[in-house]
Amino acid sequence: MSDHNSLSSFQGLLFIGDPHLEARIPGFRKDNYPHVALQKFRWCLRYAREHQLQPILLGDLFQLPQDNPNWLLSAIIESIDEPLPAIYGNHDVRENSLKPHDSIHVLFAGGHLKQLSAESPWIGTVGGQQTVVGGTAWGNRIPKEFVSDCVAADLVVWVTHHDIFIPGYEEAGRVRPGEISGIDLVVNGHIHRRLQPVSKGGTHWVTAGNITRRARSDASREHIPAVPFLMSADGTGADDSSDVFRFESHSGQSWKIGWVTVPHEPFDDVFHPEVESDGSDGERGSGFIADLRQLTARRTDSGAGLNEFLKKYLDQFEVPVADEIMRLAAEVTSDKSDNHNQNRDS
Repeated sequence: MSDHNSLSSFQGLLFIGDPHLEARIPGFRKDNYPHVALQKFRWCLRYAREHQLQPILLGDLFQLPQDNPNWLLSAIIESIDEPLPAIYGNHDVRENSLKPHDSIHVLFAGGHLKQLSAESPWIGTVGGQQTVVGGTAWGNRIPKEFVSDCVAADLVVWVTHHDIFIPGYEEAGRVRPGEISGIDLVVNGHIHRRLQPVSKGGTHWVTAGNITRRARSDASREHIPAVPFLMSADGTGADDSSDVFRFESHSGQSWKIGWVTVPHEPFDDVFHPEVESDGSDGERGSGFIADLRQLTARRTDSGAGLNEFLKKYLDQFEVPVADEIMRLAAEVTSDKSDNHNQNRDS
C-alpha cells in the first residue's frame, strides 16, 4: 500500500460524479454542451481548491471511451493542478477493463489522474483525522472487507461506480448495500440521481448524482447538479445546507456529508422542448408527422433525435431493411462526431 499522500492535509473531501465530457452536443441540448460540461468540471476543481477539499472523481469523466479529440484532452490536463484521485466508469472504457486505447488511460499514464484501488489508496489528513480513500472501478468487485496494513486510519472511504440497489434505483440495482468491515463510507457514482443515504451497520452508502444533465427527461428536469462534500461534523469552510447526512466512523469521530449545487441553467434553457402535434395532419399519420417535424427542427450532433425517431418507426420494415437503416444512421452520426468541435474554444 502506497502512503505517498500521508502529508496531505485538507478540511474535507469533494466527490465529483460523472462529468461525461465529450466534443459533441447530445440529447436535444441546445447549448454548447462541450464547453458547459467542461466548465462544470473546472468549477468543481476550483471549488475544492478554494475550500481546502480534496477532489475525488467517481468515474465517467468521458462520455465516449476512445477517439476523444486532442483539444478536449488538453483542456482536461490544463484544468488539473495536482494528480486527481479517480476511478474509471463504464463510459470511460470500451471493454469492462482499462485498455491503452481508452482516453482516460492517457490521463492515468500521464499522472494527471491517480487510479484508486485497494492496493493504491489516497492517504491524507481530513479534518485532522487520518483518512484512507480506496476505490473500485467499473467491472471490478467491491471488497467484502478492507484492512489497512500501513496506516492506522480514523476514517476509511470507498468510491465506486456500480449499479447499487438503492431506494429510487431498484429497477437497475445489482449490488445490494451491506456492512463492509473496515469501510465507513461508500460514495457511488454511475447513478445520475441524488438518492437518500443508506446505512448498513457501520458502513454508510451515499449516491452522489452527476454534475451534467445529458438527456431530456422528467428525471433530468427534476435533477439539480450538485457535488457532495465530506467534513468533520464541526468543520466549516464549505457551503453548508440543512440537508446534511451525519454519521460516526469506526473510531468514534463524527462526520457530515452535504451537497453543493453546481452552477447550471434552467432545464428549459438547456433542452429543446418536445414538438407536439396540433392535430392538423389528421388522425392517420399525425404522430409520424409531428415526430418528423421535431427531428428536423431539433437536430443534435450525437444523432439522438434521429436514433429516437428511427427506433420508434422501424418496426414497419422487415428486419434486414431496418438493420441496414440503423447501420447507415450510425455511420452518419459517427462521421459527424469525428469532425465536430475539433477547433472549438475550450
